[in-house]
Amino acid sequence: MRKIASDAEIKRKGLSALFNGLGEADAIRFLSQISHEKRDYLKIQNELFRGMSVEDIYKKAQKYLERKKAAKKRG
Repeated sequence: MRKIASDAEIKRKGLSALFNGLGEADAIRFLSQISHEKRDYLKIQNELFRGMSVEDIYKKAQKYLERKKAAKKRG
């Protein structure tokens, strides 16, 4: 018999899938579009990248694109 996941576990898995599939910025934009709450995308973006240099963000973006290309090649 399969164990039923808690709501917290489902949210964690769902957010993980969104962030892995869309990347952080697009996942946040998607969530803000389907949410009834008003969100300040720029504020979220500032919090997400706080303490990161432009070079850090660029490296993170490169890694994301490499993962996306690798996934595309696999199928």
